[in-house]
Amino acid sequence: MDALSLFAAVVAVALFPGGLYACAAAGGVAWTARLQRAAQPGWTPAALSAAALLLFAAALVPLPQNPAAQLPTGGGAPANLLAVLLLLAAGVAAGTAPLWPRARLVAAAAAGVPLLALAAQAATLSFPVVVGLPGGRLAAGRALAAAALLLAAPVLARCEDAATPRAMRALLLAVPALVAAVLLAPPGWSNIPAAAAAALALTGVPLYAGVAMALRRVTRGRDTPFAVAASAAAIASIVVTVLASR
Repeated sequence: MDALSLFAAVVAVALFPGGLYACAAAGGVAWTARLQRAAQPGWTPAALSAAALLLFAAALVPLPQNPAAQLPTGGGAPANLLAVLLLLAAGVAAGTAPLWPRARLVAAAAAGVPLLALAAQAATLSFPVVVGLPGGRLAAGRALAAAALLLAAPVLARCEDAATPRAMRALLLAVPALVAAVLLAPPGWSNIPAAAAAALALTGVPLYAGVAMALRRVTRGRDTPFAVAASAAAIASIVVTVLASR
């Protein structure tokens, strides 16, 4: 394979389906969540790098018809849950203001620790294996981990911060929601047609964002209620996951 073909393959893996879904879902999120426009138009280098990190994270999510699933796994990245979490964390850190009050730290822990507990239960960091573990308790653990991630995302995204580009805040909501969608998906999700998966993603993610931001307005933008709810879901997920091994 020549250099141009290799570059085209890398771009294709990065953009379809995860990157494409993330960008399209982010457009819906910006509308349904009624995110405010940025105070100053334009993207800083930090925001651009954060967007790239989030798109690469979305590319590694095991969505239906994902070509990354066909790549060799010797290096671990194509199917690595830890890689997704690290890319998400880096995207949040680079794309938002460096303000980390206690509620935001709690939300960050609630978003990531349950997924690592599920990976420990599966004895692998392979994302498709983690989401495909059989058993009712493990399914409940995944659902609770997804709930923790969905509750933590608005806190981590700092959705009310008009200093961050509107599209950046939309991506910060959309990409974690895609991860949560895979955790909530029923068995056989990976075999459904890409068009059906796209329809589900492009309706479910903006709907989630609209509900989440409506709740943010009810709580007057306070982070603590979301952080507490996310930590409760995370603790429940960890407990259920540990009990599944007994």
